[in-house]
Amino acid sequence: MEYIEKLKLIIRNLEKCERVTNHNTEQENQADTLANAYIDIEESLNKIIKEQIPKLYLQDLTKEEVDDLILDIGEELRHLLYHINDTKVYEYLKRHDTD
Repeated sequence: MEYIEKLKLIIRNLEKCERVTNHNTEQENQADTLANAYIDIEESLNKIIKEQIPKLYLQDLTKEEVDDLILDIGEELRHLLYHINDTKVYEYLKRHDTD
């Protein structure tokens, strides 16, 4: 399925949800923000699960290859965090210091 087709389907469904639409502003439609995030998250998770973690099962990795792989996984995880923090819907997942 093409990116735009996925995006339209997800947006259409998310716009049915008050938990999403309650966070809309004049500048930002949360259904659109969240739909883009979900597609990017799906791509990052697929990359981690289907490409990167399986490489850790290889027996002949060099020290440098393992180091690069750990950094690559970290970049995908950073990308996931960006999308979680970019939407108002998951505001409750953000760390709140009590100090």
